[in-house]
Amino acid sequence: MGAWVENGSGADPYRPLDDFRAEGNGRHEFNLKNLYVYFWRWGTWKVFDANADQPNGDTGVVCYITTSGYLRGPGFKGMREYLRRNTAEGWIVDVSPEGQRPEVATRIFPGVQQPLAIAIFTRTPDCDPQVPAIIHYTAVHGHRNEKYAALQTLSLDGPHWQPTRAAWQAPFTPAAQSQWDDYPALNDLLPWSSTGVTANRNWPSAPAAGVLKERLKALVAEPDLARKAELFKETDASTLAMTKDPFGAADTEPNTTRPFASETATYLKSPAIVRYGCRSFDRQWIVADRRLLDRSRPELWAARRPGQVFVVEQHSQPIADGPAAVFSALIPDAHHFNGRGGRVLPMLHPGGRVNMAKGLLGALSTISGRALSADDLVAYIAGVAAHPGFTQRFAEELDTPGVRIPITGDAELFERAIHLGREVVWLHTYGQAFTEGHDGGIRYPTDDPRRITNLTTVSSLPLDASYDPETAVLSIGSGSFGPVPAAVWDYTVGGRAVIKSWFNYRKANPTGRRTSALDDINASAWPAEWNGELIDLLSVLTQIFRGLSLVTACR
Repeated sequence: MGAWVENGSGADPYRPLDDFRAEGNGRHEFNLKNLYVYFWRWGTWKVFDANADQPNGDTGVVCYITTSGYLRGPGFKGMREYLRRNTAEGWIVDVSPEGQRPEVATRIFPGVQQPLAIAIFTRTPDCDPQVPAIIHYTAVHGHRNEKYAALQTLSLDGPHWQPTRAAWQAPFTPAAQSQWDDYPALNDLLPWSSTGVTANRNWPSAPAAGVLKERLKALVAEPDLARKAELFKETDASTLAMTKDPFGAADTEPNTTRPFASETATYLKSPAIVRYGCRSFDRQWIVADRRLLDRSRPELWAARRPGQVFVVEQHSQPIADGPAAVFSALIPDAHHFNGRGGRVLPMLHPGGRVNMAKGLLGALSTISGRALSADDLVAYIAGVAAHPGFTQRFAEELDTPGVRIPITGDAELFERAIHLGREVVWLHTYGQAFTEGHDGGIRYPTDDPRRITNLTTVSSLPLDASYDPETAVLSIGSGSFGPVPAAVWDYTVGGRAVIKSWFNYRKANPTGRRTSALDDINASAWPAEWNGELIDLLSVLTQIFRGLSLVTACR
C-alpha cells in the first residue's frame, strides 16, 4: 500500500518512510503502515526533500487534516523528530480532543470515528536541523458547528496557541505548566515494559473456560483444512502449520513444537486454559498455547510467578478519568487498561529479580528511613496514581500520554502512600497480591450490611443491564445484585465503564469484533460462577470507592 514511499524504487535503496523511523523504536512502528502516514511522508518529501539541491527548493508549507495518532503515539517518535528537524515552525489544531469514538455531534466529519487534527508545518531558508521547530498547539471543543466557528476565528498569531514540548521525539502536545516533566515516568521506576498479550484473534479467550473448550472442539474436529484455516484465522505470525517453543510453565501447553493442524481429540482432554487479565478488573480465560497467539509475549508468560504484580499503564492515549494505573496478578491483554492499547510493567523479571532502576530502592529508602522492598515501591505507585483525584489533578499533563509519579520527601507521607497503595493493589488483584494483614477474602463479612449478594436469579442470558440509584440495585436481565453504590456503577478506567464493559462480554450478544466463526460459540446459559465473579467485582469496586472517599475526606 505504501509503494515507493515504503519500499523504495527499483535499485535505489532509499525508502522515504525510513526517515520517519527512530532508532530502537521498531516494535512500535507498525503504526507507520498507514495510508495517512504515507501521505505525510510523500508531502514532506515533495516539499522539503525532492528539490533540496535547488535554490530555496526545500522551503514551503505542508498542511494536512488526518487522524491524530502521530501527535502522541509511541510509534511516531521518528516522524515527530523529522518534522522538528526539517521545519522551522508548526501549528497543531486538535479537532477531536474528546478522543476515540467521540459523540457524532462533536465530529468534524460525522462518519469518521477516529480523532483528527489539522497540522501546518513551514520551512524557511534559515531552517536549522539542529534546532527544534517551534510548534504551537490548540484544540477546538464543543459540537461540530461550534468547532467550525472556532476554526473561522483562528489565526496563526492569535492568543489561543500553547507551546509544545521541544524534545526531538516528544509528543506534539502542550508543554507542562507544572513540575510534571521533572517527575520520574513509570518506566523510569520500572524499566522493563512490554505490550500485553496480542492474540490478534478473539476466539482463544473468553469469560468462561467451558466456552473455550467448545471452540477448541469445533476447531480440532473440522475435517476440511481450508475451513479449518478460516476458523483458526491464520496470519503471518500464526498458522495451523507453524510450530513454536512452549511457554514452559506447568499450566501452559507443552507440545507446541508440532503443528496445531495435527492435534486430535486427545488434545481436548486437558487443554491448557488459564486465568487472564482481559480488561481492568475483568478476569477472563485464555488458551495458554503459544501456537494460537500471534504475539504472545513469552517473556511476560515467563514472569508469571508467585508474588508478581503487573502494573498496567495507558501510555499511548490521553486519559481523563479513573485511576492512572491499574494492577493485575494475571497476565494482561494488550488492551487491558481501557481497550485501547497500553503497556505492562511487571514488578519482577522472569527469574524473580526486581524490575527496578539500579539504586532506586536505596535512594527511596533514605526518604522513608527504612529499607524498602519492591512491594513498597509498587504500593507507593498505587497509593499516588491509582486514584481518580490524581488523574483530575494532572488532567492537562495527562493529555500527553504517559504517567509520571511525584516522589515526596516527607517520610510520613511516603509511608501513608505505601499503606494506602498496599490496600489498592490487594483489591485490584482480587486479593492475590499484598495479602499481609488480610485474613479474609475480598467480600464484606456475612453480617456486614454492605455485603453484596445475588438478590434474584439470573434465569437466562441477559440482553441488558441497568442500575436503580434509589434502591442501589444492579439488574442483570432477570437477576439483581445489591447493595451497589452509584459510584461503583459509574466507575471508569480511561473512559471505559468497568461494570458495563464486564457485562458486555457476557450478555446474550457479546461485545467484540468478529474474527472467526469460532467467536460465535458463546455461553448458552448464565453460568453460576458468573454470579460469584460479579459479586467479587462489585465488592472490589465498592471497597475502592469507600477507600477513595476516606482519602478525599482526609485531604
